[in-house]
Formats: sequence, C-alpha cells, structure tokens
Amino acid sequence: MRVLVCANLLIGDAGVLNMPADILQQWHRDKIDALASTLEFARAKGAAACVIAGGLFAEGFVPQSLFEKAIEVLGSYEMPVTWFPLEREALDLDTRVSLSTNVTVVREGGDSGIEAIRIVHEAEEVAAIIDTADGASRRTLSAMEPMGFGDQARADVLLVDVENGSAINIEEIPCALHPFVTKVIDMSSASSSAEMLTAVQAAIDDIGENACLRLVLRGAINLSSYFNTSKLEQVLSDRFFYAEVANECTINLEEGELDTDVSLLAEFVRMVDSDDSLSPSEKTRIMRCGWNALNGKELAE
Repeated sequence: MRVLVCANLLIGDAGVLNMPADILQQWHRDKIDALASTLEFARAKGAAACVIAGGLFAEGFVPQSLFEKAIEVLGSYEMPVTWFPLEREALDLDTRVSLSTNVTVVREGGDSGIEAIRIVHEAEEVAAIIDTADGASRRTLSAMEPMGFGDQARADVLLVDVENGSAINIEEIPCALHPFVTKVIDMSSASSSAEMLTAVQAAIDDIGENACLRLVLRGAINLSSYFNTSKLEQVLSDRFFYAEVANECTINLEEGELDTDVSLLAEFVRMVDSDDSLSPSEKTRIMRCGWNALNGKELAE
C-alpha cells in the first residue's frame, strides 16, 4: 500500500512576512488548493491513504470559510485520511464542522492505523517514525507549503510504500504551489536603475510567476549609483505572487578618496564613515540617503 504522509500546511497562519492583507488572504486560499493538488497527485501516484501528521491549520483562530473549505477537500477524496492535530490546533473542531466518514481525527498521537507508520509530536517538531526492514527511520516532516525564505523555504511530502508491516520505499516529493525563491545579484558593475533592471531581468527569467521572490542586491557600488528599489519591488510584485527587495550594497569608497574634497557631500560622507558606532550597512544606508537628499532623489530606497 502506498501512503501519503504530510504536515504543516498551517492554513490561517499569519506568517513571518510583511505581506499585504489581500496577498496574505489569497495565500491561505491557495494553501487549500495546494492541499487538493497534493491529494490528487498522491492518488494519481497510487496512494491509497493519507496521514496528516499535524499542522493542517494554524493554532488559534482560523476563519470559518478556510476551515470549512479545507475539511471539504479532505472529504472529497475516496482515500482514508488520518489527521493528528497538534495540541492547540482546531480545539473547536467538533462544533465547527462535520467530518466526512473518510476522515479520522486522532488527538493523542501515536499509531496512524497504518502498520509501519507512527506519528510523533515533540515540542515544535512533527515527525514520522517509519519502520523499515533494517530498522526504524525517523523523518522530521517539513511544510506542505513554504513558511518563509531561507531555511523555511523547504516544502515536501512523503510517499511511503508499505508491505508486510514495513516500509520498502520512502520518497520525498517537492510540492510547493508558491515556492519561496531567494536570488542574490552582484550589482558592482551597475551604476543606474536601468543597469540594475537589466541585471535583475537576467537573474529572474527562469522563475515562475507563482513564486514568492526575495531579491538581494549586493556588491560595492559608487556613491552616485542610484537604484530605485521601491519601484523595483513594485514591478516585481506585479509579476510574481509576492516579492521583496533587500538592498545590501556597500559604498565603494577608496581610502583618502574625499580627503581634498570640500563639498557638503564629501564632509557628510567623511563624518558618517568615521562613526565607529555604525555598522557598514548602516553607514551605506545613511550615505545613500544623504546623497539622494542632496541630489533631489528619494531619501530612502
């Protein structure tokens, strides 16, 4: 028998990103679509049962419309579903919805009802203990949909083939409907917003429009180089599901370069550069704001 094992969809979770309210709401509606897509994919791959190890919903209040739709999706597939909610997940489940006969809720954890697969909740970790011919395999389950960038961008489920009481094959399947992608771009050779856009375009050509993109600009640039990152973020948000831009460029300032310059800008740069209480990134941000102000540009990028 082939079994789908998954966890941590977290429908209704506020997330760790500064998403606009309309995008956040759409994200949670899309999580339900991701649940349906995963169940459909697993069924097409021969799965005869599903184990949700916890974290189907966020802990605490979840809007009724999301709650009902997700439960409806679980009941719309013929395969039996065993759901192990976390301690504070869906505490009022019995008063909010009626479960389909194919959905079983197990409050105490442990036996999934499928020999060879057990579920463990420890602190914030959700894991599956899967018996194999050569011993038990502990698999910490990641999210069905990413929860953020960096380490939180991973998203996959397990397809487990069980035979005679042990797993003979365990396959990790990537499943993100909205993958979280981080792109780092070296801007050292760019000196204008037009050149910045050219470099950005080349870096994002292969990224799908459903992605959540974090663009990080790095490199040493001239003080006069002006990148309108607010406009860039707006353009990217129109192309991708969600986008954010982090400008981590530093100022390419050679030692002694402004020693003989008596302009207001040079004095400002020398004052900021000599302040040891500021980090390099803080110095860069202050210098750039000062240059922008003196040249009629936006104060912040």
